[in-house]
Amino acid sequence: MLLFAAGPARDQWVAVADRLVRTAPESYPIDWGEGVQMCGLMQVFSRTHYDRYADFVEKWAAFHLPGGVDALLGNTADSPRKGYCGRWVCGTALAALFEARRKPEYLEAASRMAEFVRTGATRGPEGELGHWLGNHQLWVDTLNMACPLLSRLAKVEDRTAYLDDAVNQLLVAARHMRDRQTGLFYHMWDWQSGKIEGAQWGRGNGWVIMSLADTFEYLPKSHRDYPALRRLAEEHARALAAVQDSDGLWHTVLDDPQSYAECSATTMVAYGLMKLVRLKVLPERYREPARRAWVAVNRRWFEDGLVSGVSAGTDPSDKDGYRTRPQGTYTWGTGAYLMAGSEADRLP
Repeated sequence: MLLFAAGPARDQWVAVADRLVRTAPESYPIDWGEGVQMCGLMQVFSRTHYDRYADFVEKWAAFHLPGGVDALLGNTADSPRKGYCGRWVCGTALAALFEARRKPEYLEAASRMAEFVRTGATRGPEGELGHWLGNHQLWVDTLNMACPLLSRLAKVEDRTAYLDDAVNQLLVAARHMRDRQTGLFYHMWDWQSGKIEGAQWGRGNGWVIMSLADTFEYLPKSHRDYPALRRLAEEHARALAAVQDSDGLWHTVLDDPQSYAECSATTMVAYGLMKLVRLKVLPERYREPARRAWVAVNRRWFEDGLVSGVSAGTDPSDKDGYRTRPQGTYTWGTGAYLMAGSEADRLP
């Protein structure tokens, strides 16, 4: 008996999760794409309560946890970028796993990773996080590596300062990284030089709207910055809706409709919009563009339990750098798809 509602494209969504859990969990390292993928799988578990999804994440955790938290964080002698933020999202998956299975080693690892974010990571003058140790740049990617982890543990461990930190990351990014005309975010801001780099990148703006949604999940309306963060969410949603194409998709360079439509950007934005509507942060009118996006993704990029049309890993560059990135099936695209499906499954 199914324990969840029949949302749009439910069969495809479950098929992607089922294909994933037939792979080897130990083949997935501790890194940003894999962390997003495990977060997505935990969200499928939270909707279906099918043990096979959480079991898979447990096997992945069991393979990596014996190496210790320094290895999880990339703070070992052979790490090229110590303290790299891409690993932090794995802590979010471990925190979700703890809530599902209540094993203290999962919370301990997630907690120590969050504590590194709080006290060990490079910080700028407004508290903004560097992308790795010694780096003086806030990337939009960094927001999604840090904010969901800090927000979730703020509730699990009753650490108000963690939630304040997550909110601050988003507000600082909005002050320095948004285009004044479009309301969309650029890829990176260097707080030492004041320089902004990169385009108004599709997946990058997906990282932002996902971070907003996952932070609002734990943010009480009484929080001093709730009104400011809600304004940011409304402004960002409006900016994203303005550049959605007629097929319901978002492009890899949002202000360039000639750049290719991209799967991870589309699923990330769909997830963020649907969740923010569900949390009553955004008005109901944003549910429909998100639904259109979800249906379009499944028509265009789903086949045999795999999701394609995902752009490769992307550093800040000029617009051509984004336009020419190869596309395929990647862990971060699979994870974003599973996350979007978890919200689409709640749709009436």
